[in-house]
Amino acid sequence: MKNDICKFIMRNMPFPMWIEDLEETIIGVNEAYAIIHNKNIDYFTSRKYNEVYDKDKYVKHRKLINEVIATKSLRRFEVVNEYICSECYVMPYFDDYDNILGIFGVFVDIRESKGKQKELENQKNILRTIIDTLPDFIFFKDRDSKYVGYNKKWDDYYKNKGFNNMIGKTDLEIGLPKELALSFIKKDREIMKTKKSQFIETIITTEKGEKRTEESIKVPVINEDGDVWGIVGVARDVTERKKIEDKLRTLSYKDVLTGLNNRTYFEEKIKDINQEKFLPIGVIMGDVNGLKVVNDTFGHLEGDRLLKTISQIIKDVSGNSSYVFRWGGDEFVILIQNYDEDGCEKIIEDILNKCDNYNFDLIQLSISLGASIKRTMDEDIYSNLKEAEEKVYRQKLLREKSVRSSVVFSLQQSLEEKNMETEQHTLRLLNYAKIIGKKLGMTIAELDELELVTKLHDIGKIGISEDILLKPSKLTKKEFDIMKTHTEKGYRILQSSSELAHVARGVLTHHERWDGKGYPLGLKDKEIPLVARIVSVVDSFDAMTNDRVYSKAKTKKEALEELRRCSGSQFDPEIVDIFIKMIQK
Repeated sequence: MKNDICKFIMRNMPFPMWIEDLEETIIGVNEAYAIIHNKNIDYFTSRKYNEVYDKDKYVKHRKLINEVIATKSLRRFEVVNEYICSECYVMPYFDDYDNILGIFGVFVDIRESKGKQKELENQKNILRTIIDTLPDFIFFKDRDSKYVGYNKKWDDYYKNKGFNNMIGKTDLEIGLPKELALSFIKKDREIMKTKKSQFIETIITTEKGEKRTEESIKVPVINEDGDVWGIVGVARDVTERKKIEDKLRTLSYKDVLTGLNNRTYFEEKIKDINQEKFLPIGVIMGDVNGLKVVNDTFGHLEGDRLLKTISQIIKDVSGNSSYVFRWGGDEFVILIQNYDEDGCEKIIEDILNKCDNYNFDLIQLSISLGASIKRTMDEDIYSNLKEAEEKVYRQKLLREKSVRSSVVFSLQQSLEEKNMETEQHTLRLLNYAKIIGKKLGMTIAELDELELVTKLHDIGKIGISEDILLKPSKLTKKEFDIMKTHTEKGYRILQSSSELAHVARGVLTHHERWDGKGYPLGLKDKEIPLVARIVSVVDSFDAMTNDRVYSKAKTKKEALEELRRCSGSQFDPEIVDIFIKMIQK
């Protein structure tokens, strides 16, 4: 819209006008400008000023532009050369943040000025129109800080407040609070005395009690003799911009997921509290246990919920006198002013107790914590962080095995509690599997592996929706595709536990088929681990001979017939033979 207005003004302006950027590149001129230079408009576009004019003219022009940029205000110059005798009005234009984007200038012909006074007035009105189209408040004051002019936006604003004419009045007479008005007048006098521009930010309280922020730049107007005769001001309401800036600043310091302070804010805050009066400073670091298992099993949304829950516990225990930061993915840092070891140990103990007693429906909440104390100003806070981190990882090494085991155990319990698997089902499978394993001559270690795979083969189902797992009718293709992912989910769960990683492949492959048409890898024959082939047979038989939500139980005879039919296609024929003989006995 603004560009369209500028183009319209240039196109219809009857006197020469040009626009250039801060790199001295001419953005555009109008027809009147081209005519007085005996060139076409295209000749000037995108050319540098020193490419168009000789050195003397360029030097004068540069000096003129530098004055405008320095004062950030409208400047008037008299220009006399072989082409024109005119007044040149040059002014900067700005972006929304009061940064100068470029310069535009207008030549006003003053030849035969007395005979063309009316035409000159018209030209000044056009210039006035340009000023009135600007989005800022523009005003002019004399040496006594009385208003001698202002643009339309200013006029409209004060008319709405009941002031129809402000000419000849000071800020004390236009309804501003006395203290604020006096501060404006004091600033005006200071600017006129120093002959220097000033940028001013003012907080104004409206009649409704709202706080508004106004930015303004005031520039002294100096005549040819160097005397100041007044001030030109440009002001704008930047309240909304300030709110956005404050919000962005807050967001830049906050962790979006947990609402805690982030690492960026830590870097800022440590500068504030790294003072003698705040010593000793307690530094506590924490690392959440079991996050990877939850992410792999239930998805990252549940992992996020775990992080938010532990974040809230840390925040509640630490209290308002502490600063809590999310340091990284599953790491947290607590800074506490005037705190020693006993205090930090008490916070750690309270966090651990609250985690132990918290009823989180997926796994037992667990976090490893370590503390360090900064006692002197000579100590580097990052050395304390490193010491606390080392304590965290020593604790993780001690707790890791039990934490992982408890995670897997709690997942297995959840599977049973939600009626996805029963303890009786698991015991029957273990009985069948052990007999087959012994018939096949498996070693004790191999039988132990078989027992674990049998117990945990469906552990990945904990990550599948109950709507699918317990659906009483046939699954859709999309639902079945989701169901099939339980083998991969189980694999990832067990891979996260060093003591169970060796059985992860058996869990991954227990739905592979002898003919290679199974999932998820499409293995066939003896490419499929032996433990997985055994579980496939015993699990299928038990599923057929017991009621499920989606099917009624078959008789043993019917189930054995089904195994015979699928022997050599779905199942390992040797295992099927051993199993059938075992059942018949």
